[in-house]
Amino acid sequence: MQDQILEQERETEEEIVGEPEAVPTLDPPEGATEEEPLSSPKPVKPRRKRPWGWPVVALALCVGVLCGAVPTGLYFTAKLERLQTRMEETTVAKSTIRDLVYQYGLTTTFIQQMFPQDYVYVGEHGIAIEPMNEALTRHSYDWSGLGEEENGRYTYTAPDGTQALVGVDVSTFSGTIDWAEVKADGISFAMVRLGFRGYGESGKLVLDDQYLANIQGATEAGLDVGVYFFSQAITVEEAEQEAAYVISALEGYSITYPVVFDLEKIGYDIARTDDLSVEMATQVTQAFCERVAQAGYHPMIYGNVAWLMDRIDLTQLTEYDLWLAQYQKTPTFPYQFRMWQYTNKGTVAGIEGSVDMNLLLTPFSQETATP
Repeated sequence: MQDQILEQERETEEEIVGEPEAVPTLDPPEGATEEEPLSSPKPVKPRRKRPWGWPVVALALCVGVLCGAVPTGLYFTAKLERLQTRMEETTVAKSTIRDLVYQYGLTTTFIQQMFPQDYVYVGEHGIAIEPMNEALTRHSYDWSGLGEEENGRYTYTAPDGTQALVGVDVSTFSGTIDWAEVKADGISFAMVRLGFRGYGESGKLVLDDQYLANIQGATEAGLDVGVYFFSQAITVEEAEQEAAYVISALEGYSITYPVVFDLEKIGYDIARTDDLSVEMATQVTQAFCERVAQAGYHPMIYGNVAWLMDRIDLTQLTEYDLWLAQYQKTPTFPYQFRMWQYTNKGTVAGIEGSVDMNLLLTPFSQETATP
């Protein structure tokens, strides 16, 4: 939500590489700053050295043609080749290449064309060029089926004619909601924040102030309902504790959509998860989802591109659905995901101010209903 944007970066098809923007995010734990935070450096994921080779030349020639000056493109080539001699990783810091690409108005979408066998994205440490992971299933969505209505909402029609469902995700930051109006405005489902763990040292578990009102109101209005929990678990034991907390809070309520694990980087403050390694982040995600599944609920993992690519190991989490947060006209994430959060600036009757908008691209069956 726009009230809780993390200080990371994203790119859109229209944005020039190097422009700082905010990353999609769910709600951070309010009140957590009262706890004493930990101070630690951010972890860096090891990268494999990757040669640029012919793609660099092709990129330079394309730039030269676009600019009407092939010599300029060759100069660009020379600068990139000098950069190559200093490359030790597949990720190049934005500050290093900004002066090379900004002046030409290049986007990650354009750069992607130079590396058709790889995935080009803005990761935690800059522009990343990653080989496609054969251990992960590629999605089969046909983005020619994407559309946009006059009210700014996105639509998606699959090749077989299936229509994506439109939903919102809400928390205490959304205020008091008139769920009957939300339903009448064409919203099919709601993802409700159940609670969070504070990001300070003590990591207190807290129920969202509007959780009860939202889950009751959305259910009574006839919407499909799921919940999410904002985690700051740093051990497997803490993740299991969070799952037990969620399961307990769901007693007496029947939800038809998933229970989502939302573990994010805190970009606006020092946090207890700053030291969390990729291995531990993956383990706590696995622990939460396993406990939720054992209780009869449908687990799901939320994340933006930088998180899913750089902060957890998706190859160990393939049994769980993904909820992708990427604020672009067309998603670039290449692997299978089920739900897409495409903006935090949506407008819906019954909700004051902006709200996160989502598309459920692959419908859930009734098997996701809880016991």
